[in-house]
Amino acid sequence: MPFAEAVIATTEAVQKEQEKRPPTPFEDPSDDKSDDEDYKPKYKDVFGSFGMRSSQTACEKPPRRPRSTGDDPFSLENLPQDNKEDKARWLEGIHPDKFNGDCSQTTRFLATFNRFMLMNYRANIAKDPIMHSIYFLSLLEGPKCEGWVDAADRWLRHVVEDPSMIPCRSNAWKELKKRFKEAFSNYAERERAQDELKKLKMKNDNLDEYLAAFETQALRADIDMNDHTNLRTFALGLPRSLADACIKMENPKTYEQWRATVQRQQKIYLKTKLLHSEYGTFNNRTQGQGQRQTSGWVWRCPGGNNPGSNNQNWRGPGNHAPPRPRLPPRDDNAMDTSAVI
Repeated sequence: MPFAEAVIATTEAVQKEQEKRPPTPFEDPSDDKSDDEDYKPKYKDVFGSFGMRSSQTACEKPPRRPRSTGDDPFSLENLPQDNKEDKARWLEGIHPDKFNGDCSQTTRFLATFNRFMLMNYRANIAKDPIMHSIYFLSLLEGPKCEGWVDAADRWLRHVVEDPSMIPCRSNAWKELKKRFKEAFSNYAERERAQDELKKLKMKNDNLDEYLAAFETQALRADIDMNDHTNLRTFALGLPRSLADACIKMENPKTYEQWRATVQRQQKIYLKTKLLHSEYGTFNNRTQGQGQRQTSGWVWRCPGGNNPGSNNQNWRGPGNHAPPRPRLPPRDDNAMDTSAVI
């Protein structure tokens, strides 16, 4: 065999043998690194970063969690996660004071209790109407409440056994609150609050005080703020000019509209009032500019600075009125014919 053909045959055999071998693991360049500062790794992957291992073997790390792509309904939300919302939540904050059966405090007690439960709306007690109702009953104490609390407790037990006792679109807490208001409402206080609403008037341009007093009395009277009669009562308590401006400019229909309109018109009135006061101060300050300042009236005695002057001729500087005419001297011997001496 010629030498050239033998070399070609040997080369082909070596290439075939290399193709059958498994891939050679990456050789760490740190082992062959010399002290030369210009040293660079021998291997460079397709991403252009040096020293990255091109692994063709199985990965030893566990597979990653699947990620949602939009077409796949399975996403990270379906994976088990530590959700703190599933844990039990307890009531936080200052607990409401207990109710002793005083009808004058019924509205205030309910408002305080509702605010406290709204602050803890994620708590388990606030989510369950039965637990909500039981916690409410635990805040009632005193001889005036004992009988009603016992009756409400029996009613809740029947509701747990037979939920059909609750009307549609309602729950145990809503029904219990309705019964509580019917039992402990002070009707005399409502009448007094309605009388106070009719007498309430806005004073000294203090709109905030009027709004606070009106809303407080309306809450005690348990009235509908958007009722036409109550809106008329609210408007009559305002100054006439302010109420007329609200009706002419925006013509509000509800209490919220009336409240916002009155606040805007009151701001405009206060700005106008302040501007008018500034105009008056400015005019007073500039009124004497370019004019001779006076220091008051000057008494001219007879024989003073002007010879021949008498006590009938007195005037201040700047007064150019003619002097008063002098009467003739009185004759003591003449007969007086006047009616009054």
